[in-house]
Amino acid sequence: MPGEFLTACKFYFEADSITDKFIKEISGLGIENTPAQEVHGSSRSGKLMRQATPTVVKFTNITIKVIATDDVDLYQWYQKCNEDMGDPRQWLQNRKTASVVAYDQQGSEKARWDIVNCYPCKYTGPTLTASGGDMANETIELVHEGIKRKK
Repeated sequence: MPGEFLTACKFYFEADSITDKFIKEISGLGIENTPAQEVHGSSRSGKLMRQATPTVVKFTNITIKVIATDDVDLYQWYQKCNEDMGDPRQWLQNRKTASVVAYDQQGSEKARWDIVNCYPCKYTGPTLTASGGDMANETIELVHEGIKRKK
């Protein structure tokens, strides 16, 4: 019997000291290993040798969309890691261990993806529209060294 189905609307993201965010959307929790599938050689009688061989694992960037507030810690994290105006970039010492957690209907943790050594490589501020009724959103894109499904 399968476990409880998880809904896509009960989740959270945190990265070390970055907490208490209103997360609108998370995407890009992916790992990919495209195998090499070329013909590796030809043998006697012209028989071609082919083998699907694993190659280097690639990690997709993770996109986090948050509801904008007066809190600027996501932007400051991006700025420390990327901007080279004045002080040198500090991406190495500002990498964080992060996680994405999915909850069941009672609010218990049911799935967890740990993100290894991540830092923001892209920041996008909100689109502001005078006639719009939507909440302002900020988006950060994280580069990382791996994702591990814990639950």
